[in-house]
Formats: sequence, C-alpha cells, structure tokens
Amino acid sequence: MKLEIRHWQMLKALSELGNIAQAAEALGISQSALSHRIAEAERRIGGKLFEKEGRRLKLTPAGSLITKVALQTLPVLERAEADFEQNAHLEKQIVRLGVASYSCYYWIPDFIKFVNQKASHLKLRLVASATQNPISSLQHSSVDIVIAPGYLATPGILNTPLFMDELVLVIPYAHPLSHQAFINPEDLRDIQYYTYSQTVLPGFEYERFIRPSGVIPHQVEVVEMTDAIIELISAGLGVSILSKWAINAAIESQRISSVQLGQKGLDLAWSALTRESEKKNSASKQLVKLLADWHKTS
Repeated sequence: MKLEIRHWQMLKALSELGNIAQAAEALGISQSALSHRIAEAERRIGGKLFEKEGRRLKLTPAGSLITKVALQTLPVLERAEADFEQNAHLEKQIVRLGVASYSCYYWIPDFIKFVNQKASHLKLRLVASATQNPISSLQHSSVDIVIAPGYLATPGILNTPLFMDELVLVIPYAHPLSHQAFINPEDLRDIQYYTYSQTVLPGFEYERFIRPSGVIPHQVEVVEMTDAIIELISAGLGVSILSKWAINAAIESQRISSVQLGQKGLDLAWSALTRESEKKNSASKQLVKLLADWHKTS
C-alpha cells in the first residue's frame, strides 16, 4: 500500500475542513508539515489530489474518489480501536444490534435476560441509526447485527431467518374497522393513511396489497418514525399498515388495534443480517443463534 494512515487522516481532515490552516491544527502539525505531507502523498500515489481555488484547496476528481474511501474507512478503524479498548478491559464481548425499518425495542429487556443466562460473556449495545440504513450500517461496521423485515439479498450480507410475522392495518383502539375479520384496500380509500417511507419496498403492503387493487388512499402522509405513527393513530388521527410484531406492545396496552389485510393475510418474514466475513464462532454469530433460539421459545 502506497499511502500510510497519516495520509488517509490528512485526506479526511482536508475534506471536512477545506483549508490547510484548520486541517493542520486538527492534525496537530504545522501548515508547512501538512503541505509537505500532501506533496508526499501525491508523489507516492502518482497524481494530484488537490488543486487551489482561492485560499481553499479543492479535490481533483481522482482526489475525490480516494477521499471518499478515507471518509468511509477511517471511522471503521476508529470504532475497531474503541471496541478493542473496551473489550480489552472487560470480560464481555460487545455486539452492536439494530432493527431495520421499525424502531421497536419493547422486547429487548427480556432478550437481554435470556442472553445473560445463556452467554454471559456477550454484551448487547443498541444502534438506532441502523433503522434507516441497515445494509450500509453493516457494510461500514457501525453495527454487527440488524434484525430486518422482508428479504434483503445483498452480496457479502448473510441472512439468517428468525420468525414469521404479518403486516396488519393499525387503527385506533375500538375503531369501527376493528370489528371486521379483515379489511380490503377499498377500506383505505377515504381515510388518513400514514406511511413511514416514500420508497416502495418489495414484499411490503404497497406492492402486495394496495397497488394490485388499483385503490390508492387519497390522504397519504409520510411520517418517518413508527413511534410517531403509533401516537398519531392512538389519538384517532389516522391509520397505517405496519408489522404486527413491531407494534405488539402498543396493541397489548390497548392503545391501538390491528386488523388482518385481506382474507389470507399478508405474511412478513424477519431475519438477522450479518456480514459474511464474520468468523464462524464470532460474538455476532453467537448472538444471532441466541436470537433464533429465543424467538422459538418466546
């Protein structure tokens, strides 16, 4: 490898701060030393990384490409060091876990108790940012396991089935529709409908239930947090279609109700996503096995 870690750190600092004075201060070196470091990196790599634009440095097209890698890679290395420092002083191995699409963690306390009984050397850490970008979070190593609905076929990502769920209509408690055995798309035509994503996800309600009927709800509002959607529905302000497992705590507390979609219902599979590169008996794979075992018994 032609560049050293100090050169990658330089690229990150200059990209984020934009001028030599601030980047040099952030790196703890003089402006002259930073200029020499830039020249050294360009000599090693065999091309210009930056060009001057007034008092600021502007990345060349080739410089932009290599800096993008620096911005992705250095945080991963920093997290790896932080994890090592924590694990070096603890007997427990930390596993970072997130839930894709739905921010539901009501089940976490019971699962942590299960983990403590079965594998006390593992420590669970929740990563909320994985909800919106599960694959990217795994690829960039900001999370170790993502519990995800549907099937996300991605190279380098291992998919371990966990349990079967269903998509349901979520309505206020004691809503008139709660007395029906199931609902049809026509029931959504003139009602306020909340969705947590504008993106049409394969295998979810729009593709499998709404679009085939040709009946599109007239009043659709995007609310990107499922917790907020539940609050709005509980207050009688509309309905949504969500994972029954994800909203189970709110159903049990009788804040909301759910109704089956269509005569046959709409099933939804949940899986644990991990990196294929993980070793066979890594802490992440141990936790995935515990997740699968726990869901079988819970």
